[in-house]
Amino acid sequence: MQLKYFGKIKIRTIDWLLLLFSFTIYYSHFHFIFLNINSVLSSITLDSLKNYYTFVYHIKNDSSALNFTGMNYPYGEHIVYTDCQPLLTFILRLFPFTHGYLIGILHSVMFLSFILSPLILIRIFRELAIDNFSGLFLSLGIALLAPQFLKINAGHFALAYGCVFPIIILFLLRYLKRKQKVDWVSLSLFNTVLFFLHPYLGICSVLFCFLALLGNFVLEFEKKNNLKQVLILFLSTLAPVIFFQLFMYITDSHTNRTTEPFGAALMVENIDSLLAPVFGPFQTFMEGIFPNRTTHYEGHTYLGFSIIVLTLLVIVLITILRRKIIVNKPLLILFISSFFILLISFGLHSKLLDLLNIKSATVNQFRAVCRFSWLFYYTFPIFLISLLYPSLKNVLSHVKFTRIMYLLSFLLFSSNLIESHFLFNLDSSSYWKFRNFFSERFLNEKEKINLNEIAKKQPQAIIPLPIFHGGSEMYDRLGSNNSMIPSMIYSYHSGVPILSVMLSRTSLTETENLIQTFNSYKKEKAIVHNFDSRCFFGIITNDAKLPDETRLMHALNLNESNDSLRFTFISREALLRPKKGAFTLNLNTLSPHQLDSTDVFFVHSDNRKPFLQSNMQDYETVLTLDSNRIHTGKYIVSLHFFYKKKTYQALACGLIVTESSPEGSAWKYTIPIRYLSGFYSGYGVFEYEIELNQQFKYEFILKGIENEAYSISNFLLRPEAIDTKFSLNTTDTLYNNYAY
Repeated sequence: MQLKYFGKIKIRTIDWLLLLFSFTIYYSHFHFIFLNINSVLSSITLDSLKNYYTFVYHIKNDSSALNFTGMNYPYGEHIVYTDCQPLLTFILRLFPFTHGYLIGILHSVMFLSFILSPLILIRIFRELAIDNFSGLFLSLGIALLAPQFLKINAGHFALAYGCVFPIIILFLLRYLKRKQKVDWVSLSLFNTVLFFLHPYLGICSVLFCFLALLGNFVLEFEKKNNLKQVLILFLSTLAPVIFFQLFMYITDSHTNRTTEPFGAALMVENIDSLLAPVFGPFQTFMEGIFPNRTTHYEGHTYLGFSIIVLTLLVIVLITILRRKIIVNKPLLILFISSFFILLISFGLHSKLLDLLNIKSATVNQFRAVCRFSWLFYYTFPIFLISLLYPSLKNVLSHVKFTRIMYLLSFLLFSSNLIESHFLFNLDSSSYWKFRNFFSERFLNEKEKINLNEIAKKQPQAIIPLPIFHGGSEMYDRLGSNNSMIPSMIYSYHSGVPILSVMLSRTSLTETENLIQTFNSYKKEKAIVHNFDSRCFFGIITNDAKLPDETRLMHALNLNESNDSLRFTFISREALLRPKKGAFTLNLNTLSPHQLDSTDVFFVHSDNRKPFLQSNMQDYETVLTLDSNRIHTGKYIVSLHFFYKKKTYQALACGLIVTESSPEGSAWKYTIPIRYLSGFYSGYGVFEYEIELNQQFKYEFILKGIENEAYSISNFLLRPEAIDTKFSLNTTDTLYNNYAY
């Protein structure tokens, strides 16, 4: 009894020491953040800003637990597609007293997950009968280089939980060893919960568990209870997937989501990314050996220099000892399973599916497969240690074995501690420099005044000009952080949604309807029926705008200004009424021509590419203008772009405008066709403002990156101050290239 009691005290003491060491390491690096946990933001660009905003807005302002209304007005969005971490928001919505501290709570939970991660890892090592002293340093060392840590800076907060994958490994290892009901039930519940933290975590965990349990079933096939093992396999892995899919089917009312997200071939892992870091004292040396890391930052799951050395040591040990190597079968199953998932992170599954000509919308949704390598990061070193520890223990004396293991574990910890210093300080000058503007304490006087005005006027939505867009994968707009930041500040504090989108897999139909709010010439707009009679709150930056946004500004008498930020209230009628210029030129012919007196060039159609079906990968000249053919000034270039599919590949094309003189030639503009402003049957209207100089020669060229077919019509180049109107036939009239 006494020995058992003191054994428990010893383990508990080790756990407290481990927690103390772990906290001390993170506090020494991030004490400023810990002491200002609710006062600062890690970053305020794109994903970071969006994921802060969706998290706090949904908790504070949404009436429905399943529907996010902060963006994509008037449609809103299902919470799973917002990265707002439904698991946390479900809980925090119930406790209004926490709403003033939401940013601090989010930061605390993320950092706490990394601080606690060694406590999970040491329990894995205890399952492998590894002594507590070695386990303490091994656990600390492995946790310190966790690849998810940089997700805090990157703004992918739902993925920034260091303890998730160690918990999965622990549950699986316990089940494979003991075959007890509590272990597979825990596994099943945990897998289900992970989908509501982030679907990537859920699918990665389920796939790992499925492969592990399937491998165990195959190895034990001739034993009894085969039916029971199949049932456990289903309940632990397939049942959580079915439950989540059923939940989404019942609760998601948004249709026509994109099935081809961009970046599947880009966001992958490779061997060099596993072995060559982007930080630390070994960076130059390892880059010299492994120079071909993947280009995308997410595909860098560095294992650590100590793990690379440990791998070489184990290979030598296996060569020397051979048959004396002791293999832990459950952990071997986990290692093999994680290795197969590592191959998925390399994108090999996509290449196999392409080879078999198989298209899967479900598989396509998980484009950032590089994240699947995170499981290998944890499983691989644990597997190496499971080989090394019992094998050395079997051939060495107790004293020698103990000294060697203590030394190896401490060296691994020391090496990772040194590298973690560089990991934690990677690009540190760019992060944690921003006030928490989601707290009323840190609002400035101008923001408070504007919020009071919003409270008085009660607008139905916020319109940023230029509008920002991300999530449909297919379309794009010019708005960026400059319009996102103030929009999200005022939206969160006022509870007024934003007529703009920065989400994931947004409905293509909803995206087109939203963008066409600014199409001044389309008579029937589906989105109008969802507007009420209230005004809109406009936030205008001095960034470049598309012509449809400029027309709205002119109609409101809001000319461009040097002010970085301006505000106005826009009536529903002013937003939706047709915008026409002071001078309209009627074109009575559809043949290619130039009107010399007005500098208008128009080509309705022609018996050549790209007016005929063309391939994006080819350079196709639309128009060539010699010098002195036009006057110097601002022009609007527009065209009808015909495409067959509603995928990002269909619009992976750009308009190149070259500028030439006797001294040389250069690409003056490279404009994505994704900046469409009008959507019609089979085509979209592209429109963009450019500046031309009469002293130069210009060439307008279309070129894309995908092996896709397209064609154009109605190429129009007009001075900014001139509107055009022409008829295609007796019934169809185009105003500035838009059907009117």
